[in-house]
Amino acid sequence: MSVFLNTYLPDTDASSKKQVVDTGLRKQSTEAEASPYKLVETADIRGMVKRRMPFSHKGTYGHALLIAGAENTMGAALLCAKGCLYAGAGLISLSIPAQGLTALNTAIPEVMYLDRSSLLRSRTLDNYDAIAIGPGIGRMLDSQRIMAEIFALKQPVVIDADALAILGTDPDLFHQLPKDSILSPHVKEFDQLFGSHKSWWERLQTARTEAKKRGIIILLKNQYTFVIDHEGDVCINQTGNPSMAQAGMGDVLTGMLTAYLAQGYSAKAAALLACYFHGKAGDELSVTHFNVSASAVAAQIPMTVKFCLIDN
Repeated sequence: MSVFLNTYLPDTDASSKKQVVDTGLRKQSTEAEASPYKLVETADIRGMVKRRMPFSHKGTYGHALLIAGAENTMGAALLCAKGCLYAGAGLISLSIPAQGLTALNTAIPEVMYLDRSSLLRSRTLDNYDAIAIGPGIGRMLDSQRIMAEIFALKQPVVIDADALAILGTDPDLFHQLPKDSILSPHVKEFDQLFGSHKSWWERLQTARTEAKKRGIIILLKNQYTFVIDHEGDVCINQTGNPSMAQAGMGDVLTGMLTAYLAQGYSAKAAALLACYFHGKAGDELSVTHFNVSASAVAAQIPMTVKFCLIDN
């Protein structure tokens, strides 16, 4: 079964974009071969999830580093850490200003603290399986230097929020972005990074071009999130709903992306899993809740994953 792409675009001027979207990532139909657009289905996600095996331990599921928060935006850091924790990372270190240490120990005792000054110490960054930077960092001291040090590791990085703004003002730094990194902009951040656009169709085409050129994954966030890979293919995530239209959702998603990278998933698989389970958790909560908070979505994730695996 196939549908049309304009079903998933909010712009009225996209009504003429009758591009075929094939359902399922593993379809091999003629339409699927001709179209770069695919709908993500539950069966696709169920086939990606790695089961937890006997004799595994916290080290099995990776060590994630999250660089987030400022004195007045500590909530973004805590939400990011919750997303990472509930998405299953084995170990999590959160680099925040020292003023947030009490809040961290009180709210999320499972997450370790890393002083910001440690980020520029020799070989500190070598200790992590996945790194994310951006939520709530604001005008973080030495932000560009820290990002350059992270990029020098040549491993995928999750870039969101304020870190996207830093990339947008520093083309040389943007050029150093490692292959398979994941960028997760909302519409305004996307336009700040890649220039203004008149429609979502235009943004989608720019995202395909940029993802191919830079060898990265771009998550173009909306109710239907587009996951664009380095081949220019577009996977359309159908989960999520308007009950989730509250602050902090993107911070939780950033943590989830990092958790899946830390667990050894490819960048594309991490993006697909994070988007699907983030939205699906919100869908499940919306059955009994008029509006859904980011904290509630984070806490729902382990149950959502479990339901996905047992629901045949």
